[in-house]
Amino acid sequence: MIWQAYQHTDIAGLANATEKVDRKTGRVEEDLRNTQRQVERLSLVCQAMWELLREQADFKDEDLEEKILEIDLRDGKINGRIRVTILECGNCGRKTNSKRTNCIMCGAPIERPHQFEP
Repeated sequence: MIWQAYQHTDIAGLANATEKVDRKTGRVEEDLRNTQRQVERLSLVCQAMWELLREQADFKDEDLEEKILEIDLRDGKINGRIRVTILECGNCGRKTNSKRTNCIMCGAPIERPHQFEP
């Protein structure tokens, strides 16, 4: 009888843990779907911007490829990504990484070298 009560309690605990995992999995799946939609939208916007530039400013696809390579090489690696970089706070001069929006030492906003800095 005690063994049955223990097993019942153990099974109930496992059922609760399973429900928590299921809820978390659902949130992660939804986050992934949202991220995929954002990436697809950004790809569409980038393509539209490129086509406008190409048509209006007489750029060529080769110009875009050269600029992509130049930006990719800024961190010393050709890997198709803009990497986190070390920036200096304009207020206190301390170093911070480019993922931060504010200096961790003085709280001042960190000025970004470009709009798409990670």
